[in-house]
Amino acid sequence: MTGTRPEPPYFSLLGPVQAHRGDCPLPLGPPQQRALLAMLLCRRDALVGLDELIDGLWGAEPPRAAVGTVRSYVYRLRRILGAGLTTHGRGYSLQVGPDHLDLARFEDLAGRARAHTAADDDEAEAARALLARALDLWRGPALAGLPGPQARIQRERLTELRLSVLMERIELDIRLGRHTRLAAELDGLCQEHPLNDRLRTLRDTVREQDRRERDGREQNGREQGGRKRDQLGNGAPALPVPAQLPYVPGDFTGRAEELRILLDTLDPAARETVVVSAVGGIGGVGKTTLAVHAAQLLRERFPDGQLYANLRGVRADPAEAGAVLAGFLRALGVADPALPEEPQERAALYRTRLAGRRILLVLDDARDTAQIEPLLPGSPTCAVLVTSRNTLPELPAARRVRLDVLGAAEALALLGRIVGDERIAAEPAEAAALVERCGGLPLALRIAGSRLATRPAWRLADLLRLLDGPGFPDCGGEASVEACFRLGYDLLDAAQARLFRIIAIPRTSTVDPAAAAALAGLDRAEAERHLERLTVLGLLESPAPLSYRFHDLLKEFAAARSAEREGPRERTAALLRLADHVLARARSTYAVERPGHPLVGLLTPTVADGAPVEDAAPYVEGVLAVALQTLEARPSAVGLIADTLLALDPAFDGSFLWAALVTPARRVLRIAEEQRDVRAAGRIGYMLGSALTRLGRFDEADAVLRDAEGAARAGADEVVRTDILTCRAAARQGCADWRAADALYREAIAVGTACGNTWGTTTARSNSVSTLLRLRRFDEAAEAARLSLTAARGIGDRYGEAHALYSLGIVARHSGRVAQAVARHRESARLGARGGYPALEVMNLISETAAHLAGGHPREAAECGERALAATHRLGWRAARARTLRLLGTALAASGDHDRARARLTEAVEQLEALGLPEAATASAALASLDTTATP
Repeated sequence: MTGTRPEPPYFSLLGPVQAHRGDCPLPLGPPQQRALLAMLLCRRDALVGLDELIDGLWGAEPPRAAVGTVRSYVYRLRRILGAGLTTHGRGYSLQVGPDHLDLARFEDLAGRARAHTAADDDEAEAARALLARALDLWRGPALAGLPGPQARIQRERLTELRLSVLMERIELDIRLGRHTRLAAELDGLCQEHPLNDRLRTLRDTVREQDRRERDGREQNGREQGGRKRDQLGNGAPALPVPAQLPYVPGDFTGRAEELRILLDTLDPAARETVVVSAVGGIGGVGKTTLAVHAAQLLRERFPDGQLYANLRGVRADPAEAGAVLAGFLRALGVADPALPEEPQERAALYRTRLAGRRILLVLDDARDTAQIEPLLPGSPTCAVLVTSRNTLPELPAARRVRLDVLGAAEALALLGRIVGDERIAAEPAEAAALVERCGGLPLALRIAGSRLATRPAWRLADLLRLLDGPGFPDCGGEASVEACFRLGYDLLDAAQARLFRIIAIPRTSTVDPAAAAALAGLDRAEAERHLERLTVLGLLESPAPLSYRFHDLLKEFAAARSAEREGPRERTAALLRLADHVLARARSTYAVERPGHPLVGLLTPTVADGAPVEDAAPYVEGVLAVALQTLEARPSAVGLIADTLLALDPAFDGSFLWAALVTPARRVLRIAEEQRDVRAAGRIGYMLGSALTRLGRFDEADAVLRDAEGAARAGADEVVRTDILTCRAAARQGCADWRAADALYREAIAVGTACGNTWGTTTARSNSVSTLLRLRRFDEAAEAARLSLTAARGIGDRYGEAHALYSLGIVARHSGRVAQAVARHRESARLGARGGYPALEVMNLISETAAHLAGGHPREAAECGERALAATHRLGWRAARARTLRLLGTALAASGDHDRARARLTEAVEQLEALGLPEAATASAALASLDTTATP
């Protein structure tokens, strides 16, 4: 029995990037992954290099893990698309037939149209039909929503290509005598492309032909028009001027920029279409207050009236368009007997009444676009201001304003206007704490302020004590914060409400669709649909693509609902599912960053699959919170958590968040010891020791690592023991205990060789170079660096390659080959930056500074040292900063800048002594020498 090859996918670039196999859409992943696919499709059948893909996705400043991210994207796309996506060295190509890409079909149809000689109308008609078919392939802006510089360049190119084809079709329409249908289209195109002379010429041609026809018609109709005006006379009654805007609180505060945007957008001057502006945001953020305040300020610009309707979008009984239209028509002078019964007829009469009149409409608390559309006027003299918790993506709004909570200063000002500025001044710290407790939410601030305003004997501290704890105890009723949030919550179906509750369980600031799916036990597509629905309803915010977060008070509301509905067992199960997902992602990250490392197969098995981590810093912080919360609920899961943190070793290196790991790692280690989990104790002990080593706390690190090595030995965890020994050696090296470091490096290489940890042995060998040089075993050091470089390149280990180049730079410096040392360090730094290893940038800058000093170039050393100092500051690497200050001070002294040298060396001595580093004595001696030189 032979299998059939799957049908090749059909790709679409002329709009949002999509792919279908038959009638089934293919899941192409996040926007950046689709951007990579678009680059391959735009160069279909050609080889696109890895560096070109990185530049196209991120430009001049790629993230640290760019190479791994691209490889991960290609891997996932190959699983979706099949064998057509192939790898060639350090590049990729995608084989696509001309009938399976809309861009290729577009170019083919346009080319066939141009091939017609258009010698007579029949051929012009055929050419016009081909161009129309080509333009029909477009589904919106090309590559819509894709990030990156290459997507922007291609989007502009394809937009120009479409415009060129569109103008060719318009020219054929004019030739075929169809100019009467082109005026509106050309007006819009000229507004969109005001500098395009060809479009203006086409528009002028159409206007001239239209004018000639219109002059002929008007000449024939003048006499009839005059008779009708005589019959009508001038006795039409004046229409009423509605003024329906509600009251605006006198304490309106802040929102200056948002207010300016609305006033400028809704200004009726020089407008040709109806302007619709939308104000969105979570419940209680002040949408209605801002909209009505803006409308009040615009009253004089809309002298024919202002209409207002509360559409009750989040209520169980939202306003029906027909009923709202009836109210508007009554306000516009239509008596009840004259009101049409059918909603469509009411809408037609309503638009007739608004025609030519300057009227502003405020449609408050809209549920969705379907509720709004019948209420939109047709006259360009009108303007519409809509508020909604719903994002209303289908609404043709000229401008959207998304309200965030008030900043601290504006929130304090609002609170002061309610309770009195003197009470704020009397308790400034308590006032700031109260603003923070209210999360900057105007509704919560008003409720808190109202309590204080009606209780003049209360201090702000008294209310803070009342508010201490979960939830926001307010006055109840429809005006309460909880009631405001519940209106949106009640619109959810059961699955959406469950996800809303469950994603509030972990103590993380954001959640992505994959994590939400893991928490709730859903597939990712379903979780993403629910998250989007929650965002549309204003119950979540989406600060970045595929990232969602709660407002602080909304998270408290969701957590309270979860405590009501989900018991401890279900909440713990959700956390364990999330921890399983986190470990799966950490494993994938480790596999990408440390190719060939056997640890990948020795981690706790997971149910979930996971993509590598792209942005390490925020992810790591969230993982630490989840790790501790999971262990609070289930201490026996310490093996899973220890493995997760161990697998994030490359992510900690990339983000350099080692300081954030120390306290959580100590807690995990204590739980591992309480649970008598030897393997977990060894693994988390290694991570704690790594953190302490990076932070320059070498003696403390060595003590922790000795215990970790004992645990790893007892648990026969030889792969991890290899890395522990290397880290112990680095700690002894930091204390200038070179012989102990040498012995530990040798042991690490022996253990790694015996257990098959090639990555570990390569790392130990490369790290040992500094120690060998200090022990004056120069040939061994050079050989170790060369072997490390060959091994790293052999397994595609970019970090290992960069570190080996760094080691070769040190060897060259100690051998007096300064130029070669500088070249090696710069090559290593470039490779490290592209791979996302900021610590290597610091290490290379420091060593390059030392190389310039050794070569007798103090000015170059000082310039490089300043860059190294800035890099250590960005990374927060205190030990490296202290060592850089010593080198920089030495360079400045050698270049004759004694004042700056003294300042740098003084700071170096302070920091080196505080860290207990041996270089403190060298720095002190340099400072003393400088002072001696300066003494007359």
